Amino acid sequence: MSTTQARTTDADAAETGARPHRVVDPLDATGRMTVRTPDGEERTVVDCLDGLVAERLADRAPGSTVRLELSPADGEGYVAARVLPGGLPAL
Repeated sequence: MSTTQARTTDADAAETGARPHRVVDPLDATGRMTVRTPDGEERTVVDCLDGLVAERLADRAPGSTVRLELSPADGEGYVAARVLPGGLPAL
């Protein structure tokens, strides 16, 4: 974990829009995944901002929680812009 990640707080997450999301369908070979927001809405992630974000999402199992910042994609779906530490493992 880098020092930048270690200093990230919940206040930082609130300012940037990162929120906990529950993984419904894990990241597949095409770079798509489905997550559920805290409000119960399902969102389809169609791309990741960069390889580091994709790497952090690649091992998330269905049912696990990930603190994720989503940005609207061109067209349909969302781009995973940032993954913060502190998600919960799958049950």
